[in-house]
Amino acid sequence: MSFDIPVTIEPRIQQFAHAQHITTDEAIVRLLDAGLERLVPKTAAIPGLTGTPMSDEDAAVMDEVVEIAMNSRSQRWTSAPRA
Repeated sequence: MSFDIPVTIEPRIQQFAHAQHITTDEAIVRLLDAGLERLVPKTAAIPGLTGTPMSDEDAAVMDEVVEIAMNSRSQRWTSAPRA
């Protein structure tokens, strides 16, 4: 998945990344995760994980989410030490 960050938001992401001593990619992942925590209750049923069938589209989205998470984790291990 890819998308363009609006120019009005990009400086705020860069400030957050700099303050946290992380890459802008990691900052985006953390900000998205925090936003999802606020907007999507943890008790929300996830199709396929609760015994309900998962559509092909939902399965594709889940695959993308897992891929993003795995790439994020591998980048943390391969990046230079943070200050």
